[in-house]
This record gives sequence, structure tokens and C-alpha cells, in this order.
Amino acid sequence: MRRMMILLAAVLTLAGGLARIRVAEAAQPPRVHVIVIDKMAYGPMPAGVRAGDIIEWVNHDILEHTATARDGRFDVDLKPGGSGRITAGAGTLAFFCKFHPTMSATLVVE
Repeated sequence: MRRMMILLAAVLTLAGGLARIRVAEAAQPPRVHVIVIDKMAYGPMPAGVRAGDIIEWVNHDILEHTATARDGRFDVDLKPGGSGRITAGAGTLAFFCKFHPTMSATLVVE
């Protein structure tokens, strides 16, 4: 009986620890991931983007661009030297520039 009580206490302690880890993971603030636009192209896509993180586009070109979702979820206008942000949802974000349709990219969000 004593062994069973010790085993039960150990299991409950482990379960409580796992619950605290999950709460800590959920409480992490969103990270900001930057995508630079330069020379008529989107820069490298960031890795490890999670739903709820912030995606920021920064336009280093002298021309206006957009980051426009192919599915209509977002449309960010980016004046020369400007920037814009969205909060990422889970899934694959395919986007392009409305002014320069050959500019396109895809970002995977966990």
C-alpha cells in the first residue's frame, strides 16, 4: 500500500510539472520576424514562425510594394522605406506584391 501511495504521488508530481510546462509555453510572448524587401524581391523567409507571432515587412526599395495574401487574409501596403505588420495565423501564407506580381513568396507558420 505504501509503495502504491509513493507511486501515485510521483505520477501526480510529474503530471503537475508537465501542466506547468504547457502553461509556460502558452504564455510566451509573440516573436517578431522581419522580412526585408530589397532589389524587387522578398528576402529569406524566417524559420520557426508560430501562430500568434508578428510578421513585419520592411521595404528597402525606392518603389512601393505590398505583401498581399493570395487567400485575401491580409494586404499590407509598403511605401518606400516603410514597414507593416500582421499577426500570423497557422498554415501556409502565400503572398505577392500587387504592383509587381512576379514578386511572390510563401511562409510556413506552425
